Amino acid sequence: MPRILLVEDEDVIRLALRRLLERNDYQVDEADSVQKALSTYQVDNYDLIISDLRLPGAPGTDLISKTDAPVLIMTSYASLKSAVDSMKKGAIDYIAKPFDHDEMLETVERIILSSAKESPPTDKPGPSSSQRKQIADANGMIGSCKAMQQLYDHIRRAAPTDATILVHGETGTGKELVARAIHNQSTRATKAIICV
Repeated sequence: MPRILLVEDEDVIRLALRRLLERNDYQVDEADSVQKALSTYQVDNYDLIISDLRLPGAPGTDLISKTDAPVLIMTSYASLKSAVDSMKKGAIDYIAKPFDHDEMLETVERIILSSAKESPPTDKPGPSSSQRKQIADANGMIGSCKAMQQLYDHIRRAAPTDATILVHGETGTGKELVARAIHNQSTRATKAIICV
């Protein structure tokens, strides 16, 4: 059973997230500050640490340098700057509060699966507009609205994993373009893709 350390100072959020994770077969320990997490637990013994960015005392990003475990940063101050700063400091990913339960579970599962395969750590910052444009241009995709930016971000996040990905939508919406974009960004990019 994967072990997760949850560092969150708001009791309601911490309890709700703990219950969500435990219902999905994760073993969860919790702390309300970085100091308490470090003094109470062996932080290297976790498959994932989920930490709020803004905590009493030290920020959640301080955990990154104290452990080899991947650190997922949560922030209710969902600005691109705080997300990029977290990623530059070594966070494995970030998620904005309030978060969708399915999105949280998908993110946790993806991180734990990729860490279990001992993927080398990445120093890549979060997605920039140039990264999104590169994905779009390289794959013949058009659009820069918020929905398309989210699509490019999903492609960037999903492509390096070994997860099975379902692409669905109306006829003519570009499902094959998305599938090719995922393939082109994946570790299997040099192999054939068969579209039916």
